[in-house]
Amino acid sequence: MPITNDAPNSSHVCISVHDVAPATWTDCSRLLTQLDSIGTIPITLLVVPDYHRQGSIDRYPAFLDKIESRLVRGDEVALHGYYHLDDAPAPRGPISWIKRRVLTQCEGEFAALSLSESIRRIEYGVELMKKLGWPISGFVPPAWLLDRASRIALSRFPFTYTTSMNGIYRLPAWDFTFSPSLTYSVRSSWRRLASFHLNKARMKVCSRSPVLRISMHPTDVHHNDVMAQWKLLIHTALSTRVPTTKAEWVLQQQYRFDKQFFQSRT
Repeated sequence: MPITNDAPNSSHVCISVHDVAPATWTDCSRLLTQLDSIGTIPITLLVVPDYHRQGSIDRYPAFLDKIESRLVRGDEVALHGYYHLDDAPAPRGPISWIKRRVLTQCEGEFAALSLSESIRRIEYGVELMKKLGWPISGFVPPAWLLDRASRIALSRFPFTYTTSMNGIYRLPAWDFTFSPSLTYSVRSSWRRLASFHLNKARMKVCSRSPVLRISMHPTDVHHNDVMAQWKLLIHTALSTRVPTTKAEWVLQQQYRFDKQFFQSRT
């Protein structure tokens, strides 16, 4: 059944599924089935054009059909890097090494690319989406890592938003809305426990934020405790917030900004 909410504060929740690709589709499908069982919630699908260099998505017609059906139901496709692999030169300092090798398992693709390589990969992704006829408004860098060169590269494309771990940037002005993403690291039991407590804390921090971000990964479905916690968090969020895609939320913010600007000039 459709999810509705008449909350007067116009607060929203954006649920996204990361790492969507043919290689991960079995788990993505299970994840989406569980989300669909909650209600008709619009989902932002973060699609990787050539996940781990295993082949471009346009070579997988069955996968394309599944995404097409999700678009018809109201979901959004966002560009999620290109390879989802950090194959840039090795980190030079301890902080960079922790970000790129420990926290992300070498998947922060845009953490240390050159400007030209960033432009090339984004351009390839954009052209592929155009070829498939999939409208894209957002670019979400893998592991939310975006270095200075990649940020400059991103500004050359007509995206309306990108995200970091801590919030949403509305492009092209890079207007920032603080909204730390709720997400799980499931690689070990202690990571799952830490994620549980971190998500609870972020939920409180975001209580007054206009948007709450819930970021799910295909591997989440392999852990019953994680999925149970996700369902509880989502039900809690839906009791006070309106579900929407990231693209729709950004569009609403722009409409409000334009309306306020017009009213201030009259």
